[in-house]
Amino acid sequence: MQPAFLFEGVYGSNSDAGPVLTTLDDAKSKHVKVLFFSGGKDSFLSIRAIIKKYQEGNMDNLCLVLLTTFDAKSRFIAHQDIPIDTIVRQATHLNVPLVGVPLHRGTSESYIERISTALDLVAKRAGLGSKSDITSLIFGDLHLEHIRGWRDDELGKLGISLEYPLWKVPYESLLKDLKMASVEVSVSAVTKGFVKCGEHFDEALMERARKENADAFGENGEFHTVVKVWTASRECALGINSDAILPIL
Repeated sequence: MQPAFLFEGVYGSNSDAGPVLTTLDDAKSKHVKVLFFSGGKDSFLSIRAIIKKYQEGNMDNLCLVLLTTFDAKSRFIAHQDIPIDTIVRQATHLNVPLVGVPLHRGTSESYIERISTALDLVAKRAGLGSKSDITSLIFGDLHLEHIRGWRDDELGKLGISLEYPLWKVPYESLLKDLKMASVEVSVSAVTKGFVKCGEHFDEALMERARKENADAFGENGEFHTVVKVWTASRECALGINSDAILPIL
């Protein structure tokens, strides 16, 4: 199994997912950004942060593509315990292109090589000269220096700028933005006993985490989440105005 587009977007104003304006067919003069998407709250909030940035400037300049890695055998996202089919459902509701990157155990191909192949695919579909023409790779990291450092050191070798729109943003601000999206967020995986799979992520869970001396957003791996974007309209989930149009494949 090779990296492939699992959802290419629906073009046209008659789509239930909303109209589109700029496609990757016209991406040569646009900012093509690839967002590493796990299906959880952090990467979802990163989508909203990027769209807000461009909506305040020029939405027509943005071509956003989601990229999700998953185990080729189980078809689940590592740590998140979310099936890739759920990620496809998220991308379909948001009407944002999604590239799936299956990871094979026991292969001689490294993670970075696999990501490089996926980015080559995006660049080719966008009509770019090479993956180095991709504007940036986007990550939902919040404050863990060692993870960001690894990305900077290893993914930085790909020759593409790395972007961290949520870096050091206060949790209160992130929670407020999550509420504005009006989406349901639930726990998808846990490693600590104070939280259970399936329960809602909210202030009560955050307070419980603090009492357990755990990270309120589960950044140390205490728990992971899945965002049920289909519980809100596309426009509300993405944070776009009804007359704003998100570029898509």
